[in-house]
Amino acid sequence: MSKTLIGLIFIFAGVCYGSLAIDDFYNWTLGWLVENDWVKPPVEKNKNSLKAVLGRKPTILLYASGLVIIGLYLLWNRNN
Repeated sequence: MSKTLIGLIFIFAGVCYGSLAIDDFYNWTLGWLVENDWVKPPVEKNKNSLKAVLGRKPTILLYASGLVIIGLYLLWNRNN
């Protein structure tokens, strides 16, 4: 695979993953899987333990922006 194609795949994956921060899209995709028992959410063991440091939306946006940045880096340096 060329670096251009890999960079575009990273950018596409970042945009798709970042769209999960939108509640309606999240409920339409992953929420539908949970409602129909295709996927079971993890059982919370301790109610007092700290959850995700940033929460669901900021964490998704952080990881999605990381994927997009990696894709842009690969596109920028594709000739090296």
